[in-house]
Amino acid sequence: MMKPKRLYVLRHGNAAPYCRGGDELRELTDLGVAEVKSAAQAFIAKSEVFDRVFVSPYVRAQQTAKTFLAQLDVSVSFDTASKITPSGHPADVVDWLQQQDSESILLVTHQPFAQQLVEYLSDEPLPLQFAMTTATMAALEGDFLAPACCQFRWYTSPR
Repeated sequence: MMKPKRLYVLRHGNAAPYCRGGDELRELTDLGVAEVKSAAQAFIAKSEVFDRVFVSPYVRAQQTAKTFLAQLDVSVSFDTASKITPSGHPADVVDWLQQQDSESILLVTHQPFAQQLVEYLSDEPLPLQFAMTTATMAALEGDFLAPACCQFRWYTSPR
């Protein structure tokens, strides 16, 4: 029997306001760094692992990944994935994820895509209080990653 696939979706931490340089250049604020460290501590408390990490090319997502992984003290590297930006399409990303040879994947991404992806995969309505606020992490699991085929396992948001 195949092991179920796990997917963790982490939204970047609080970022600087929009500026002339463009959305993709926005950096984490001090609050954002603290939020990401809090998310990492909450993940550590779950005693779970991932074997692959994909990160949006946007600066704040790259900074989030580096901060999060440093807190975990793991030697996992990450790959940049242009599919998981704010304008990502859940159906396209799920097709792409199916081709990845990993049992457990972390995506570091953005709104509105993060919430859209979690809703797309979940086999039941999400908890009413659930929202992909900054540095929120959601965990899903399924025999395969497909629309309405995954169990929404848990989520954590910074205090």
